[in-house]
Amino acid sequence: MRLAAITALVVLTAPALAQTPLTEFNGHWSGSGTDRDFPSESAQPTRCRTIVKADAARIVSETRCRGEAGLDKTLRLSVAVDGSGFEGKGEQVSTRRGSGNPPRIRAGRVTGTRSGDRATFTVHMPGLMPNATVTLDLTSPATYVMQITALGMVLTDVTFRRGP
Repeated sequence: MRLAAITALVVLTAPALAQTPLTEFNGHWSGSGTDRDFPSESAQPTRCRTIVKADAARIVSETRCRGEAGLDKTLRLSVAVDGSGFEGKGEQVSTRRGSGNPPRIRAGRVTGTRSGDRATFTVHMPGLMPNATVTLDLTSPATYVMQITALGMVLTDVTFRRGP
């Protein structure tokens, strides 16, 4: 749902939250996997690119995903890191190529924790929207996996690698 898009923004913070110095994750990341905008939709193959700018206490990122079935997402994240916790905000803009519909803009507050090479966080949406859970697993110094769930269903499952 709306949460999935915003949680995808946090993909940019995955490596940074894995107790690796934040500045090690500056630069470009690219990935592929599956994505959908709502739990009622079928998952579609997608490709994503992320740019991360980080210092010792903050991460700012932008991710752009392009789904094979027409779903495009732009995810922006700004997170402050304090020890093993983090807090910030995220925004997702999703569009359907060729639909003629206006973009869907969703925004929410992000909170979470990290333990070892795993970060788990919640995207808190306003109103009656369900929260999304995001799990980020650093699998090597140059690879991480992001999975986003809402209402018990996987919305996004993407593996990212360092580089364009």
